[in-house]
Amino acid sequence: MENYRTAAFFNLWPRVAIALLIFLTALVDRAFAQQKTDSLITVTLKDRSFREALSIIESRTHFKFAYSTELAAGQKNISITAVQMPPSAFLHTLFEGTAITWQIIGDQVVLQGPVPPSSITLSGYIRDAHTGELLIGASVYLPRAKTGVLSNSYGFYSLTAPPADTLDLEISYVGYKNLSRRITNFGDFDPAQSFRMEHNDDEEKINQTMVFKDKREDNVKKNQAARIDLSTDMIAAAPSAGGGGDLIGSVEMLPGVQAGIDGSPGYFVRGGNAGQNLILLDDATLYNPSHTFGLVGIFNPPTVKYATLMKGGFPASYGDHVSSVLDVAMKDGSNQQTGGSVQLGTVSSGATLYGPLQTGKSSYLVSARRSTTDIVLKPLLDSNYFSKYYFYDVNAKLNFQLSAKDRLLLSFYSGRDNNTYASDSAKLDGIDYSMHYGNTGATVRWNHQYSGKLFGHSSVEYNKYHQFLSATQYGFFAQLYSGITDVNARTALDWYLSPAHKLSIGADYLHQTLYPASLSGQVPPPDSASQTIVPSGIPPKTSNRIAVYVSDEIKLGQRWQVYVGLRAPYFYKPDAKYFSLEPRLSLLYMVDPSTSVKFSYTNMHQYIHLVQSYNASFPAEIWIGSSSAVRPQYSNEYTAGLFRNFSQNVFQTSLEFYYKQMGNQLLFGGRDSTAIDNTIEQKLIFGKGWSYGAELFLRKNRGKWTGWLAYTLAYAWQQFDSLNQGQSFPFAYDRRHMLDISLAYNISSHWKVGANFLLASGRAFSLSPDSSYILNPGPGRNPLYDNPGRAVGRNNGNAGGNGNGNGNGNGNGNGNGNGNNGNGNGPGSNNGNAYGRDRLIGSWDVVANNYRLSPYDRLDVNVRYTKSRTLGKRTLETEWILSLYNVYARSNNSFVYRTIDPATRKVVAKELPLIPVIPSITYSLKF
Repeated sequence: MENYRTAAFFNLWPRVAIALLIFLTALVDRAFAQQKTDSLITVTLKDRSFREALSIIESRTHFKFAYSTELAAGQKNISITAVQMPPSAFLHTLFEGTAITWQIIGDQVVLQGPVPPSSITLSGYIRDAHTGELLIGASVYLPRAKTGVLSNSYGFYSLTAPPADTLDLEISYVGYKNLSRRITNFGDFDPAQSFRMEHNDDEEKINQTMVFKDKREDNVKKNQAARIDLSTDMIAAAPSAGGGGDLIGSVEMLPGVQAGIDGSPGYFVRGGNAGQNLILLDDATLYNPSHTFGLVGIFNPPTVKYATLMKGGFPASYGDHVSSVLDVAMKDGSNQQTGGSVQLGTVSSGATLYGPLQTGKSSYLVSARRSTTDIVLKPLLDSNYFSKYYFYDVNAKLNFQLSAKDRLLLSFYSGRDNNTYASDSAKLDGIDYSMHYGNTGATVRWNHQYSGKLFGHSSVEYNKYHQFLSATQYGFFAQLYSGITDVNARTALDWYLSPAHKLSIGADYLHQTLYPASLSGQVPPPDSASQTIVPSGIPPKTSNRIAVYVSDEIKLGQRWQVYVGLRAPYFYKPDAKYFSLEPRLSLLYMVDPSTSVKFSYTNMHQYIHLVQSYNASFPAEIWIGSSSAVRPQYSNEYTAGLFRNFSQNVFQTSLEFYYKQMGNQLLFGGRDSTAIDNTIEQKLIFGKGWSYGAELFLRKNRGKWTGWLAYTLAYAWQQFDSLNQGQSFPFAYDRRHMLDISLAYNISSHWKVGANFLLASGRAFSLSPDSSYILNPGPGRNPLYDNPGRAVGRNNGNAGGNGNGNGNGNGNGNGNGNGNNGNGNGPGSNNGNAYGRDRLIGSWDVVANNYRLSPYDRLDVNVRYTKSRTLGKRTLETEWILSLYNVYARSNNSFVYRTIDPATRKVVAKELPLIPVIPSITYSLKF
């Protein structure tokens, strides 16, 4: 054993000796190097280049610098004075203020530049160079990485790029000059990169009638079916009765959207009613988008910044309405210069003023207009017809940039309509009709950039709305009142993980108060006190709704894009609580660079209902809320479409198919109520609806000729167990075919012409062939509510029994019906004691909405002359617009009621044209 250990030691000794020798040598070298580096340095350099300065230092010290050629290329000249300075202190002073790091190894000083980051995040805002207005939907693109993003609704973008010595950016926005920027020297790199864009005057002149604001290929590449972004150019250029363009009029020209009858506000999307459209102005909900005649929208064109219409594929941040979303933003005003415009017209006149409160930091905008139709139209109308109508609206906005990362915005809108309408009012079957309504909305919003990848926005909104309807015919009257007050608070975070990945979360709370009421009966004698609804006497109905949501947008390679979202609303009030989960899904597949296929699925719930009367001869609607008796309405919508662009995006086409189911749909049947009735729920019937169709869209967006064609094939059905013997019937606004054509031509830089043509099937209407009920009104029978159809029995149940009446008859079958003084058959009510029909003569078998009104067609044209001139440092632009609405004076129905044909003595639907040809002249001055 001893010999073995001795042999092992002698075998290991050479290795130990070598290790000790190396260690001692290192100690000697380190001591020698320390001795050299401890020598003090005296050097004076003034404005010497980086290479020259290091060469001089090497000649006067024992140092040798080691560095790369790329490191020296981007360095500034060096100036330094050192007197008896230790080497470490000298090197620290020499490279202070640069991103260079140094290390002494022997007699060498090794220099290194900044370590390239694993990724680079750029973020900031895209603005108009002249006004400071934030631009929504501007493209920020990295050509090398072939990736990019769009600025959000607040002009903010976040773009994470792979590491590189330089980054080339391309920023573009329709109507503005393209920007190209190169970012270098990442040692001094500032990740906050905001950009200001200049107007492209040449492109602006060519594209005065452009339809959309976003990049032209977004029609194919944006992952959301059934979405259309509208530009201010489109709004201003399209012919309208108001002369100066109209947002709602432009919306009604799009596929899948139809207007109501002339003279009634609102629009209808994919088989839904007007109350199922969510309409937002700076996040505040507005419940009626049109002024009374439907000729002019409530959005004043000079104040509109952008608008987006969504008919399906709704993001999870939107809720509470089941048919569509129209999201509108007001302009911020200018924080650079004062400006404005004045419009004088035969339909409406107004003025807009904007400017800075503090240059570069804050701005204001204020605008007001009023209609002039009550003055202009009266002399032109038939002596047997009179309509006194006017509207006004006011917009205001304040915008404060509190810091580089904080903005505060305050918005306000208020508008009102008044209309009185009479036709043959001196006759028994003549009708008097009046309406007034108004919206008021206010918003306070705060935007905060937490980091280059995290953006937050919070807001509080207040809205107040009222609508009053009144109609009189055959000595009977009916009144309806709706009042709504909302207080809404919301907050959201957008996390830009990468250009291909965005995560969003948010929450909002709504406190809502409703004031629904109805009143009807026989007109009181002249010497008695008149009856009318007094809003202050209506008991309020309050509710609360809380919702949270999360969504994820992901790009998978170059072909697939996926959006997944989930919204969870919770509605509660003293007598009802409802909780729901609303999944959202959108898919996009790029077939090739100019072709894509899109699919979306959306589930939505709505807790407020705009309920229509199924038996009124006037447009009777009333807002009510969900309760223990009224469940929230819901929808499931599926959309699939093919999108393709041609000729380098000059022509854009899309073909979309949709199917939508709607549950818990409501209708109410009006009847006499001599006292103000706040219990609308007791008059409701419940059912379901479904719609399906196809939408073709073709547009040309560049060149002298621009415009679009939209064709919609649509089917919309409803089914109520207690109406129409449970059989399905067409929705009132089921219009099978709709064709919209909008064209514009730039004759020169001064002259432009435009035309819109609309053609649509007539809407559905219920009409009974029996005349006795209208001819013989009696106690409890109001001809304004006359639509017996197959559901004579109403009040509590399903029609199904037969009421055989001589005097007070007993219904045989499923219920009892009281038919007073009548001979004939009519179905009774399931629960007995149905609301009886007096003097019921004969029998009929009428399907609800069995009658089609006349088809609708209209041609509008306008001619515009524009001229600009410079006055000092300011450019003045004047414009004259001659517009003809309904050029060939088509007598489209605007009001329909049932009456008796004097020749045949049968019931007919009398269609009253409200709007003849309307010429208008508008002069505007922009400064």
